[in-house]
Amino acid sequence: LGVFGEALGGFVGGALRGRRAHVEAIMARAGVREPAAAASAMYRSLGTSALQLVWLARARCDVRELVRFDASARSALDDAKRTGAVIAASHTGNWDLAACAVASRSPLLVVTKHLSMRFVDAFWQRARAERGVLLAPAAGALDRGTKHVAAGGAVAMMIDQVPMRRAHALAVPFLGEEAWVDRASVALAVRARVPLIVSAARRNERGVQEIFALDVLAPPSRACRAWIDDATVRATRSLERFVLEHPSEWLWMHRRWKTPPA
Repeated sequence: LGVFGEALGGFVGGALRGRRAHVEAIMARAGVREPAAAASAMYRSLGTSALQLVWLARARCDVRELVRFDASARSALDDAKRTGAVIAASHTGNWDLAACAVASRSPLLVVTKHLSMRFVDAFWQRARAERGVLLAPAAGALDRGTKHVAAGGAVAMMIDQVPMRRAHALAVPFLGEEAWVDRASVALAVRARVPLIVSAARRNERGVQEIFALDVLAPPSRACRAWIDDATVRATRSLERFVLEHPSEWLWMHRRWKTPPA
């Protein structure tokens, strides 16, 4: 998978040059060294992740063989089995493989968007669902997420994609330019009174997916709007540090800095 995945990613990023100029430009703006080389590594990583997703949909082996949790992630997820938790997830490493691995440890609900290509979306959603990942749309996610956490599960919500509405978001500097960050994951943690785990993943030199808990934020008993905003900024900065340390492991291709509708 690694050999063919890197070849696929190299073809898309090299011969087809899918959004290559955009990727290199924003890498340079963020201060990434040698953006051309980092961009090539990102495309190879994405190619491997794409083939792994196809493999996940067909194979029946234990995904935990391909995943390693660092000590902080293991501790946070073990605590989540007792109390429930909200995971502030990100487009780092193979995030689908990471979700399947987390779901193998405890019940996981992922708040997800749908892809515009319906047949690809159907395959993507089914591949995760068959590995025990529960899926929910953004509409009604707070109510469903609160019930899931109360039952001892974990809820994962992306913090590095454009929010659906500006009213739900906070403008935060991110990788060289102001980006709108959804407050929903922090708001859910406050509402359910459970910790917020800021997570990220990367593929190591042996091809194993490593999952990290970058930070764990415990809401105070009386959390106000200011605390929610501060926690949103803190989670975003933790992710930013990780991306700058491992630039090939984040999805630079997506249009992160768009302004959501008012």
